[in-house]
This record gives sequence, C-alpha cells and structure tokens, in this order.
Amino acid sequence: MKINYLPGILVLMLLFQSCSESDDTNEPDLNAVAFSADSHVETSTLPQSILDYITVNYPGLTIVEAEIEDNQNFEIELSNDTELIFNAQGEFLGVDDEENEFDDEEIDPAVLPQNILDFISDNFPGLGIDEAELENNGNYEIELDNDIELIFDGEGNFLGQAKDENEDEEGEDEEDINPGELPQIIQDYITENYPDNIIIEAEVDEDEYEVTLNNGVELEFDLEGNLLNVEDGNGEDDDDDDDDDGDDD
Repeated sequence: MKINYLPGILVLMLLFQSCSESDDTNEPDLNAVAFSADSHVETSTLPQSILDYITVNYPGLTIVEAEIEDNQNFEIELSNDTELIFNAQGEFLGVDDEENEFDDEEIDPAVLPQNILDFISDNFPGLGIDEAELENNGNYEIELDNDIELIFDGEGNFLGQAKDENEDEEGEDEEDINPGELPQIIQDYITENYPDNIIIEAEVDEDEYEVTLNNGVELEFDLEGNLLNVEDGNGEDDDDDDDDDGDDD
C-alpha cells in the first residue's frame, strides 16, 4: 500500500508560510536605536586650531555644543547661538546661517515621504513634528513635539530612535553655564594655575563642575570647588601620576 505524503507536506509548507507572513506584520520596535548622523564631541578633544579661532574671534563666548557630522565637518554652537563650521583639519569654513547652508537640510514636514507620515501617525498619535531634516547621509531625522527623535532611511523605512554613539549617557544631565557662575574658589584656582588661558566651556551636573580651557585642558571640581581631576586634550589623567611612586617591590 502506498502512502501519499504530498498533502501533509503541502499543509506544513502553508503553515510555515503563514507563520512567516505573521512575523512580517509584527509591530515595529519603537525602542530600537539608530545612531544619528551627527556625533557629540568633547570640547577638550577639538583640534587646537578650532579652540584658537574661537578664542581670537569670539572673545567672551563659550562653546555650548560640538558635533562632528557624517561629512567629517565640525559644527560648533556658541553661547550666543552662532554656529561655526570647520573642516576635519580644523580650518574655518564659515558661519552656518541662511546665506551659508553647511548643515543638514531642514525640510517642511509636509514633503516627507508618505510612509514616514503614516508611521508617525500610527505609532505616535497626537504628536506633531517639531522639526524634520534630510541628513547628509540620506537619512531623515524627525524630532517630535515631545523631543523624541526618529531616524528613517531614504526610502522612509524606520531605523530607530536617534542616539549619539559618542555621547555618554552620564553626561545627559550636564548643563552649560556662564563661567562667571562658577564658584569663586574655582575661578581663583584657574586664574592662579592657568593665567594664560581662558575658560571656553563650563558645565555642571548634580555631582561636579567640568571646565574646559582654551588649551584643551579639562578640569573637574566637586560642588565645593575642590579639584578632582585634570585631563589634557588627549584625555590623559594628570592626577594619577604619582599613584605608583610608593609601591613596594
């Protein structure tokens, strides 16, 4: 007696296809992470030519944010909202304004691909689009009204929520402050020990102050103004130099 296995095989194939199609229709992972085109850069690691240019041409201003774009240009935002663009070698290219568009292209949300608009409407109902940009790498970066940033590829496919691959999560609570707001003990320390330098960035969080000088030296103080750490522009610690001096053989 012959047993016909064909119907059973067909049933299994149909079941497998059905499962595959079901998997394809799963809801998108809204918590997926996609690295944004622009990456945060520590001020102390910027090329010295950039720090020198800002010191000479924008005295009294500090750096609020420094980023490196996917085309390797540096974008520097100053405390008066001026945005300066430098190339990868640290050479000044210009001010990013209406006359000189060095930045990613800001676009009207209405001209976004329809599948992006549908995705946002379906998955973030009630939220509007605060800003939409076409990145240098061809991706779309969308900032919603609640500050969530979404990344889509050039075809409008969702890649994830934007994340800066170089930004330390511990630094998210840091607040830029005017150097004049630093405790007087910190200002006095810098005046005494770095008389030829000026403060080009000052930040504070819940635990400490972080001060960057125009020579790339980064100083960390506790909230009482006690020095905690010194790093040069290459990130080398200066407070551990004598740690091994007392080691016994």
